[in-house]
Amino acid sequence: MKIIISGKQLKITDAIKTYTEEKISRISKYSEAITEVDVVLTVEDTKSEGPIHKADGLVYASGTKIKIEAENKDLYAAIDDLADRLERQVRKYKEKQKDYNKKGSH
Repeated sequence: MKIIISGKQLKITDAIKTYTEEKISRISKYSEAITEVDVVLTVEDTKSEGPIHKADGLVYASGTKIKIEAENKDLYAAIDDLADRLERQVRKYKEKQKDYNKKGSH
């Protein structure tokens, strides 16, 4: 599984990259069909709330794309939220694949 991490209006440091890779790599245990995960980290400056960090994830898995967005005032919290949501969606995808394979074998 290839993990691509990029930033918009945000410099990706080694610490951020390592942290994101550790969190996102957890989803690989659910499905071997995952070929690539693209993560885009951005920061938006809002007048009322201050800087908001966004983490967008796109998972490519054998003909399927799973897109998740998360945002938080803290970058690391946004990454955690993204990883948790991706994990849930990939688990859901895997369950659907199991059900589909069961139906197809009869």
